[in-house]
Amino acid sequence: MFGQIFMTGDGLDWLRIALALASLAAAIAYQIVERQPPSALRTGLKTLSIGLLVPLPLLALGQGPALPLLLLAAAFLFSSAGDLFLALKGDARNFMRGLGAFLVSHLFYIAVMAPLATGPETLALKAVSLAVGLAALAVYWSLAARLGAMKLPVGAYLAVILVMVLTALAIPEASPVLGLGAILFMFSDSIIALDKFRGPIPYRGIIVWTTYYAGQVLMALPLLMLLTK
Repeated sequence: MFGQIFMTGDGLDWLRIALALASLAAAIAYQIVERQPPSALRTGLKTLSIGLLVPLPLLALGQGPALPLLLLAAAFLFSSAGDLFLALKGDARNFMRGLGAFLVSHLFYIAVMAPLATGPETLALKAVSLAVGLAALAVYWSLAARLGAMKLPVGAYLAVILVMVLTALAIPEASPVLGLGAILFMFSDSIIALDKFRGPIPYRGIIVWTTYYAGQVLMALPLLMLLTK
């Protein structure tokens, strides 16, 4: 997997590896400063963690179909924008801006994955898909009474991310890595929602960030592999 993505022999392998390592370094550094007061450094590290992945699909143009690679780059870009908005404090509207950016990111992910989906072929994948759907409904049911005017936006977001996860699970060729990544992404967002609307969750910062970043990486690698094989 890694050789196919990072070692293509086109003279840009060093750049791909540098971007991936810089992304990982930024993610680790952000986790270290995550509990500190908002600052340009903290915001920059959070934004760059996924933002540094944006060029990877663009560097693969010519090795696979152009449109899906561009859509994947857009998914990373809007995820990075979502991170930026959520990192900014002092304006309550930034939460909705972040929610909107991540919703668009999930739509781009769906656009990349839908043509690759053939359906969960094994009983295990079907069981996981059912469990994910029930878990999403349970999360929304537990939040609904507390959402107020946010009920529709949060419900729409949850529906879109659920479709994204189910689409990832419907690509057996990339399972279980891709499906696990999508589930971790959804889990991270669920913790954010529960923490915001129901009450503080212990160790929220480390739980949200590690599952979110791991989820993005576990989605990025198999998708890049599938699109450039």
